[in-house]
Amino acid sequence: MPFENLLNISVKKDWVDYLAALLTPTIAVAGLYIAFNQRRIEEARLRHELFERRYKQFDAVVKFALSTMSLSIEADEECECRPFEASNELRDEIAGIKFIFSPDIDEYVNTHIVKLHIEIQHLRAERNRMEPREERLKNAKRQTEFKNNLRKNLEIFHEKTLKYMQLQQPSLSARERLKKLAALFEKIKNAAD
Repeated sequence: MPFENLLNISVKKDWVDYLAALLTPTIAVAGLYIAFNQRRIEEARLRHELFERRYKQFDAVVKFALSTMSLSIEADEECECRPFEASNELRDEIAGIKFIFSPDIDEYVNTHIVKLHIEIQHLRAERNRMEPREERLKNAKRQTEFKNNLRKNLEIFHEKTLKYMQLQQPSLSARERLKKLAALFEKIKNAAD
């Protein structure tokens, strides 16, 4: 009888040892799963914040260009006194555009949108000082050309920024996800050794 009790205790102890041995990797896998999901959530949050920053600057450029295109041909007194005020306000709003988009986008905005705005403002201010009707018509035609160029440049700006305005990251295939997971397990294994 004592031998049977010893055997029974030994079997129970073996099962406890097996369960303890299985518990450790189970906890490790659960921890990896949680860490992986937290990483995905954080990446999505960062992409969303970057999208918000980019959209704010994109929207400022679009509104600026549209307001410039909707200006009347005749300048008012405010335009003659402060022709650069709107372009300075835009520059303040999009101060970090070269860091959030790229230096190319920043250069494009300054050379193709802000520059045309300034040209249109100068033409509007000159028009009020022009006397002959022919010169005023030429001025109006140049303003219209500049506004048409501004519209085209705005479309190009939209195309250039489109790749930056993607909120969704391209989804990975199942095979790519497995490769990433295998690489992660390999890193963990190497770190444990």
